[in-house]
This record gives sequence, C-alpha cells and structure tokens, in this order.
Amino acid sequence: MERKRFALSMVLLGGVILLFSGCKKRAINPNFVLVTLDTQRADFISAYSRNNASTPNIDSFAEKGILFENCYSLIPITLPSHASIFFSQPPYVVKNYNNGQIILKQKKRPSFVNVFKKQGFTTAAFVSLGVLDASFGLDEGFDVYNDDLPEDRWYATAEEINQRVFSWLEWNKNQRFFLWVHYSDPHAPYAPPDSPPDLKIFLNGQFIGEYFLTKNIRYEVNLNMRKGNNFLRLDIKNKYIEERNDFLANFDIFDFSAEPDQKDIKIQFKRGWSAKREKNKFLAKKRAHITIKGKSTPLPLRLTFRGKLILPIVGKRDFYKKEVEYMDREIGKLMAKLRKLKLLRKTHILMVGDHGECLGEYKGYFDRYHFGHIHFLYGVYTQVPLIIYNPFAVEIGIRRKEPVTLLDIAPSIMEIMDFDQLPSFQGRNLFSLKDKEVTIFQETYKPEAFMDVFALLKFPWHLILTPEQREYELYNLREDPAEKENIYQDIHLPPEVLSLKQRLDSFALEILRTKKEIKIDDKTKEMLRGLGYIK
Repeated sequence: MERKRFALSMVLLGGVILLFSGCKKRAINPNFVLVTLDTQRADFISAYSRNNASTPNIDSFAEKGILFENCYSLIPITLPSHASIFFSQPPYVVKNYNNGQIILKQKKRPSFVNVFKKQGFTTAAFVSLGVLDASFGLDEGFDVYNDDLPEDRWYATAEEINQRVFSWLEWNKNQRFFLWVHYSDPHAPYAPPDSPPDLKIFLNGQFIGEYFLTKNIRYEVNLNMRKGNNFLRLDIKNKYIEERNDFLANFDIFDFSAEPDQKDIKIQFKRGWSAKREKNKFLAKKRAHITIKGKSTPLPLRLTFRGKLILPIVGKRDFYKKEVEYMDREIGKLMAKLRKLKLLRKTHILMVGDHGECLGEYKGYFDRYHFGHIHFLYGVYTQVPLIIYNPFAVEIGIRRKEPVTLLDIAPSIMEIMDFDQLPSFQGRNLFSLKDKEVTIFQETYKPEAFMDVFALLKFPWHLILTPEQREYELYNLREDPAEKENIYQDIHLPPEVLSLKQRLDSFALEILRTKKEIKIDDKTKEMLRGLGYIK
C-alpha cells in the first residue's frame, strides 16, 4: 500500500513539474523569432475569420499557441508602429510620427533587442520595406540588419526575404538567436508574385516585352526608332474591367528621353489615352496608341514608366487576399526550414501585424472609397493579429479576448525569455494582465495622414477626434462593431464617454503642442511616393 502511495505521489509530482516547466516556457538555449506582418488585417487570417482568406500555416501557430482576438496597433503607419513594438512606447512619446522620420537613439529608451544582445544572443533582422531601412533607427541592438531591396522597387517579396533568412539560419543554427522577420506582401501595391503580366508593348507592330503594372515597378525600356513615323502600342489586360471604353491603368510616370541632338522628336498620345503631363497622370484604355515622329536618323529612345491597374473594390480585395495567402505559403516554408534545422522545437515565435488596411469599407476625405491605411483610426486600420507560439507549453490552442496593444509585445517577450523588464516599457506583460479595462490611445499624423487624428478606445466605446475639423466620432463597438454609425452628440454623452472626451482632448492638445516638425529628404519622398504613402 505504501509503495502504491509513493508511486502515485511521484506521478503527481512529475505532473506538477511538467506543468510548471510548460508555464515557465524555459528550455536549453531557447531562440526567439519575431514575425511582423505588415498591413495585415486580423480578419484576413482564417484563424480569426473564415470569410476572407485561407491561411493554414499561420493558423497552425494559433492551434499550438495563444491567439489574442483583440490586439490593436496604436498608429496605422509602418515605421512608428514598429517603433512602438521595439521600444514599448507610443509614437507621441518616441517622437516618431511618420515614415521617413529618423528615430533618435536614447540610452533611457533602449530597444528590447539590446537585452538579447547583452544575454549573449546573436541578433538579426530581415526587413522588406524601404520605410524600415536601418537609417531610420530600428537597427538598434542588431548584429545583422538586412534592408537590401531590389533596384527597381521599394519592397521585397516574402520569397526574397526567406532566401536571406534561410541562409542566415544555416550559418547560425547552433547559436542562441533573436531573429526579426518582416513580411510586407499585403502592403500596397497588391502584387501577388504569381500574377501574370498585364501589359504588352509593341513598336511598329513588333513585340517589345511584357510587364507587370500590379507590381508598381519603375521600368526603363529602350526603343529602337525608325526614321519618320513610329507607332507605339500598349495592350493592357485587366480582368476586373470588361467595358471596352473604360480606362484600365493609371501611370504616374510615363516619360520619353532622347539624346540631346534629337530635338525634332514629336510625341503624340493618340487613341486610348487621357494624358495630363503637367500632373504626371496618364490614364490608358485596353489599347493605347502613341505616335512618335522624327525627321532625322533616329537614335534609341528611352521610355520610363510606372503604373498600376485601375481596380474596382472586388478586384483590390481579391489582390489583397492573394497577397495574404501567398505570404502564408512562404511562412509555411519558414516553418519547414526551422523544422528541418531542428530549431522549431526550441524556438519561440511571436507573429503580429503592425497595422491593418481599409479595403473600401469607408470613404476618404474626397468621397472616394478608401484603400490603404494612415488616414483613419477605425478598426480595419488598427486591429491586427497577434499569435504567440511556445514550443514548451503544455496547454495549447488558447484564445484570449482581452484588449491588448503592440506596446505589450516587448514586456511579454521579456517574460517568455525570463529577462528583466526595462523601466522604459509602457506596455504590459500579456501573461499577467490585471486590468482588463485598458484604455487604448491611438494616433495618426500629417503630413502622411491628411489630418492629425486621435482616438481613445475603451470597450465598448471608440471615441475619435479630428482637431482640425473640430469633429468627434463615437462608436459603440458592442452594437456597431463595423463602426458605421457615428452616435456622438454633445448633450447626450454617457458619463464614461464624457470622461473619455476630457482625456482625449487633453492628450491631443498636449501632443500637438509638443509635436516636432517632420523633415523628409527628396530620396525618402520618392520612396514614399513609390509605396503610395504620398502623392
């Protein structure tokens, strides 16, 4: 009998030890991979919603980890949003308001990556957008910060990022490491890599080449001219617009450059165009014709162009969906690589979006359906996925409903790794949330945003202020989760909303009073223009 009791005690003790070890999330030489999903809406991850996209690889992390159903970005702009992740401080505290603005390093406000560095970890980052270039200040604490991009665009695909990451993992698989992988495929331009060419160019009836307007690439094409009249034809394929006389593509660059002594060249946009050269706006129909005339013996003429397809709402949503699903397939390849290198079972993985994306749910300032982010603070712009995978946890497939923010990422990573918290952190440890009634402050700023906008979110209330218009919006997220009916009325505010308004007014006034002027150089402006951030 005593032996049976002893045996039972040992079994129970073993279970307690196993459970404790799972909760502590510790192992020999654990690694950490942070994956940020740029411009990723939560509801386009099928673990969150089955209605929009299929993401089986991301879902598999949720099935084996913890999924947070209500995670919010503080700002719908890439650089300051990532800064809030790494410094656990909101943009107005970091003094980083827009892309292209350099984040100044401060000893009293270190990036959490420095903690990994001091603990002896090898640290590396692989980013896929020009707005996260090392020169803007997120490289703090990294041994390797790979921000190389193709010459013809300001972004890299998930496949291109994986190639660099896989090579780095091969070299560092025996090291303890912290790795940041940044994928941005859902970011505009929505250009799934497997999309077919959508533009063909012909000169004098001869085929010149095929090109991808969807990829927002700046192309340079040499045209071998003949003496006299030359006829350039663009054939555009856009399956979402079938009307013959509709414009199918919009070019923001369409320039011809000739040798200095070719002064007699005349270029005429003929059938199928609406060309406004002074505004760099060229609209083209399915077949667009240009006549090029030259009297003297011609030399090659260079055509430089960049454009995009004109897509209806259904087309843009479809392209966004395809980008998300493409990225998910590449995340599956990252998982397979970690598994092959025998790293998956000793590597923590945290996936999080930096902000969302509007896909025509709202109209912008000029009464047009809006696609993109930056300008507004509704849920589609700010609600993001957050999934934490712990290979040592006993309990898996957990879903949590508490409202959390990107400020909470750094403190939670410190907890997972059993590192000391940094005193500069303003976020909370997600594994010991005490205050479920958190109030979330959100912000977005000019000049990238059309206007400065501020908001406070305390469920179920979402109160939004646009100071320049002296306009308030109020939404009850319990009754109106899509935020379609503004119920703000001064004289009928509930006491809790009145309190929110007073806090929001004070926040906005203080921030605008202390906001620093944003200066952006010409090269950065060109990058932001290429990515659609500025016009």
